[in-house]
Amino acid sequence: MRYDREIKRTFEKVALGVLRILGYEVVEIKPIPLEMQFGKLVADFLAIVKLKDGTEFILHIEFQTKNDPDMPKRMLGYFYVVISRYNLPVKQIVIYLGKEELRMSNRIEMRNLGTSILYEYEIIDIKNVEAEKFLESDNPDVYLLGILGKTQNISEVITNIISRLRESFEKGEISKHDLLEYINRLGVFGELRDIREDLRKEVEKSVIDIDITKTWLYQEGMQEGIQKGREEGMREGMQKGIRKGREEGIIEGIKRGLKEALLSDIQTKFRKTPTSIKKEIMRIDDVDRLRLLKKEVIKSKTLKEFEKKLKSLDNSR
Repeated sequence: MRYDREIKRTFEKVALGVLRILGYEVVEIKPIPLEMQFGKLVADFLAIVKLKDGTEFILHIEFQTKNDPDMPKRMLGYFYVVISRYNLPVKQIVIYLGKEELRMSNRIEMRNLGTSILYEYEIIDIKNVEAEKFLESDNPDVYLLGILGKTQNISEVITNIISRLRESFEKGEISKHDLLEYINRLGVFGELRDIREDLRKEVEKSVIDIDITKTWLYQEGMQEGIQKGREEGMREGMQKGIRKGREEGIIEGIKRGLKEALLSDIQTKFRKTPTSIKKEIMRIDDVDRLRLLKKEVIKSKTLKEFEKKLKSLDNSR
């Protein structure tokens, strides 16, 4: 999910500061590049960490926006691979970002036919971390996370963050590009707390000298327009078919609407629509296949994953 991507990007930049906020006395972090990880099994965050007393260990962090009953098994799989490759102790943490109450277990305890296992790791529900701890930082990458923390007054937190971003921009401490990135990131985080409307109002009244069309404020409205146009296109296609008195006209209208909807969904989720994918979709003549592909866009985490499903469905015809 894009929430996970944004959190991961933020954490990679300021892992040291955030870990200290979470109570870990860390002095050095050396992230392990993706190419040095484990093939298809890629961790959200993996690093060699050094403490004040010189102790070194592997830190593995996963970010979750939903409760996953299989999380303990997934973490155990990571643990086995990590400890097999590195001759260091392993510390594992799941940082939970979801709206719902945390219900995931953090352990596996099993005894069966003479074989037993006791395995556990740490889970941190970021909603239980005081927002003020993040806001104490001078680093925007850190204090933006305050919007996900525990607070009695989310409006005050939002105002604090937006005001600091505006001030940093006006002082030349961050560029216009950085400001747009931070505001877009706030929008993504806001979805996790159902406070997008509060964010929108605060950004609109802040009078920041930026191109609003490049922020999630404009893009969200644009998507609403796309959806409306898409629905009207489908209705228009069906009406033409009815007027002509031919069932083919209705079907063509549905196909056209589904193709437009599918291409719009791909652009919205993955921010691009390669020509090869567009050509493949435009030549599809099966309504059921188009509907199935719309569901696959939602399920797919990456554009590459969706493209594989598209080719797979094509080969199965």
